[in-house]
Amino acid sequence: MPAFFSPLADPAIWTLAPSQPVTIPDGLRYGGYSAPGVRATIALSDDVIVPATGILRQATAGPNVFVEVQVNPFPIRAVATALQGGLPTFYLVFDDALGLTFADGDGAAGGERLRSASQVTIVAVRQDRILREPALWASQIGDAIVAGGGDATSWQPFAAALVTALTAGDSSPVYVYDHSGALLESATVEVLFGATAPGNGHTITMDPADGGDLQRAVQRLNAVPGSPIPIANLWGGGETSFRLRPVATSARLVRLEDGLSAATELQVTRLERSVMLTNLDSWFGPQTAAPVGGQPLPRYTAGNVFTPLVNGLEFFDDLCVALRDAQDANGGFHLAGWSMFPRTRLTRLPLGNDPHAILDLTLATEAIKDDNVPLTLEQAVKLIGDAGGACRFLPAEFIQILPGQTMTETQALVTYALLTGILIFNNLGFDFARSDAGGIVLMMAIWFGATIYIATILDSDGDPVEPNKDALEILSAATNAALSDSVAVLAPYPARVEDNVPPPNLGDFPLSFLSGVIRNFGIYHQKFGVVKSPAGMIGYAGGIDVNPNRLDGVDHLARSPYHDVHARVEGNAVRDLAVSFDDRWSNEGTGGAAFAPPAFDPTLAPGTDIVQVARTYFAPAVNAPARGLPYAPNGDRAIADTMLAAIAEAREYIYIEDQYLAPPQVYRDALVAKVAAREIRQLIIVNDGVADQPFGDIVRQGFVTDLLNADAGAGIVRVGYPRRRFTSTDNEIRSDSGRLLLMVDLPASAGPLPTIFLGPPSRIPALPFWVSVGGEMIYVYDESIVFNIEPDQMTALTCERGPSTHFVRGGASPVGTFTREHARGTPATVVDVNNIYVHAKLMVVDDIFVGIGSANLNNRGLFYDGEINVFSVPESLRNSPRNPALQLRRRLWAEMIDLPEAMAAPLLTDPLASGPLFDRSPFAGNRFLPLDAQPPNLMLGWTTGDGAFMTILQGLGFAIGTVDQPMIYEQIVDPASRTV
Repeated sequence: MPAFFSPLADPAIWTLAPSQPVTIPDGLRYGGYSAPGVRATIALSDDVIVPATGILRQATAGPNVFVEVQVNPFPIRAVATALQGGLPTFYLVFDDALGLTFADGDGAAGGERLRSASQVTIVAVRQDRILREPALWASQIGDAIVAGGGDATSWQPFAAALVTALTAGDSSPVYVYDHSGALLESATVEVLFGATAPGNGHTITMDPADGGDLQRAVQRLNAVPGSPIPIANLWGGGETSFRLRPVATSARLVRLEDGLSAATELQVTRLERSVMLTNLDSWFGPQTAAPVGGQPLPRYTAGNVFTPLVNGLEFFDDLCVALRDAQDANGGFHLAGWSMFPRTRLTRLPLGNDPHAILDLTLATEAIKDDNVPLTLEQAVKLIGDAGGACRFLPAEFIQILPGQTMTETQALVTYALLTGILIFNNLGFDFARSDAGGIVLMMAIWFGATIYIATILDSDGDPVEPNKDALEILSAATNAALSDSVAVLAPYPARVEDNVPPPNLGDFPLSFLSGVIRNFGIYHQKFGVVKSPAGMIGYAGGIDVNPNRLDGVDHLARSPYHDVHARVEGNAVRDLAVSFDDRWSNEGTGGAAFAPPAFDPTLAPGTDIVQVARTYFAPAVNAPARGLPYAPNGDRAIADTMLAAIAEAREYIYIEDQYLAPPQVYRDALVAKVAAREIRQLIIVNDGVADQPFGDIVRQGFVTDLLNADAGAGIVRVGYPRRRFTSTDNEIRSDSGRLLLMVDLPASAGPLPTIFLGPPSRIPALPFWVSVGGEMIYVYDESIVFNIEPDQMTALTCERGPSTHFVRGGASPVGTFTREHARGTPATVVDVNNIYVHAKLMVVDDIFVGIGSANLNNRGLFYDGEINVFSVPESLRNSPRNPALQLRRRLWAEMIDLPEAMAAPLLTDPLASGPLFDRSPFAGNRFLPLDAQPPNLMLGWTTGDGAFMTILQGLGFAIGTVDQPMIYEQIVDPASRTV
């Protein structure tokens, strides 16, 4: 059976002409879009046919009746796969509803008679939402039928009739689109005929009334008395082509018919007359760093390959292969990072538990395969050095004590809490992302067992031990002994609290307590590297540190599930990463770098992606310019400016993943205004379930509340966190951990202080945990004060039951599990439903723009710490067959809603139609949940009321009140410099 049928029973007897753009009514799939169509008329009437098997819906707009045909992909899978941009949805627009007998949701077979009519307007919109004109989409459908091995005989006469009718005559339209594929409302372009000579070029300013049709703009301007242009239409005088040139010098043009892109001008013909246009300067902010005696990075470069790498396993596999290729006399590796664990096994991990997750050189040498792909960072350094190459590393320096000062034990504890956070607990074997009520008890035991803990953070002279000390020593020792230059250097960040905006009062807490010994609370947070091999250089940048807890994949089977994103870059953009490393090494290292940055090569174009390398650096106080970085003496806010530019350009959707979600006011205002003005149709934000930035939950919740208020029930905004599927409890200690019995009858009513008695005590895992009792999910979070008559046989535990579990989201508010009565002796099974820790710093806009990097959405990320991001737009814009923004979004959404990527890709091609999949129930497999769909007694980490940070400070004797919290947050946790 053919995949598509002509919607006109006999196209030859109909008169076809371009129509005004047709606005699809709300309530239909592409409601609100104005698409070019073809108007078909006939003297009497003839049959109008259902163009493909699908689902029918009907809507009325004024005098017009719209029939929507959503095509069913399953019977035509091969053709659907061959059609770039996804399957079409057809709209057949009639002047009345006569003869329409179907109900909404009815199915119809392709080729069936829909009704008889004397006139109908036909529109089609594909899943990528590029509003192609009829001759183009009809031809592309015909090509896909042939490519998919289908029968095109039922479609081809209609496609041929459209091409003939719409490309002939002097009034044949020429469509100009914006970056999203919508008809452009305003633009100024030049039209040039023949050779460039006086009189051959005409400047045309398009108006919304033109409907994106350059031909109509010409006709409108020519009709004005004293017309500024002498031509009445674009094809008069026998013209068969012209050159279209945008006035903006930073434009990017794409011809939709063949995907040809250009930076200056494109040729337009009668058969190739659909042009997408955007201004790249509107997407990429300017480079704001002004290096002393040097040149700033270019705003962007073209001809690159931008490849997103999702989660740590994928990134480390890719990196380690590149490090194998770098084992050459001219090879090398530069890496700047927040933390580096040089002996963590990064690739070729065994299935199940790994007895050698940490490999010294001896073990790594025994485990390496014949292809010499290194397994650890230390081994990579050794192999590259043995081959005659060289490596350089810049791990961040966390602790910077003022000259001549030492720390007290209490000062050291507070400093570590403020500066090292997650890293120090990783060093001690605890994953801070899993900290909860039970974790806090364990942490408190460490903090207040000071005789043990202090020994781990203070050396014999009373100075704090640097968390990256192992990275410095191990990586330096692993290199080729013949090299005398430094291999690894701790990188101190020179920003001081005096550079904060507003500047602090050093007599206030906590600075009065710490300012005598430490004033540096900023840090190099960048995670980027460059690998040099005989084949050239490859760059990497993103959010993934060389850390053991990053070793997780899309299935999130790690003990502590972890999500992050990195990017590989090839082309001239690698030079910008190499320069960024060289800047820092020249300022902080000793001796020369392992290799020099490559020169810009205008012939180098391995791909078709436009890439910007952008950075954040602090600006020193006006009275202390010497603290400024030589490569950014007045700071750098390029990351912030590009993010704000992308928000301003967004037309359809914005997708964000972020660890903190506590953005500066300028970012916050821009995004809230975008939602309030209805300038985008969808905003999806993925965040951690619990804010782990000290006091950051106040800022995050305020931002989320502002977004939801701006949304006002429109359904634009979704903010949530990912949660893993149910798994069995951690049985690392005992095989029967979590296999429990209910030891006391449990009534259906939860009561004011819900208590559950479980046993035996030896099988109860660390708090908190979820337990399934007779199918009811119960959240257990603390030991109960209720009297326990048999403590040897059972444990009394406080729990959340019913609505208070907030296990899922139901409508406008979270709902819980259904309570029921359970008898003593009922089996109780502990299950893990861990949150997936979101560490990514990512933005995707309109399936055209993608940004990946180290900068979180907070003041530190955009206006203070040392950060680096890579941003990309494909040269062929949304029409690119290898579109990193589209491909990454589909992968990430498949991961977040927990669908196999191969199956989900067709479902997720349309970013707006697939957005509601985030609303699916977790019982149907969805990972994504709104932020409030979780129990209230999480006690996870850095919260204001019951979190670890406040407990630590108060336990150390500080009377911290609500007045102090904002000041601690503003001055130490999340400061900003005057680059704001």
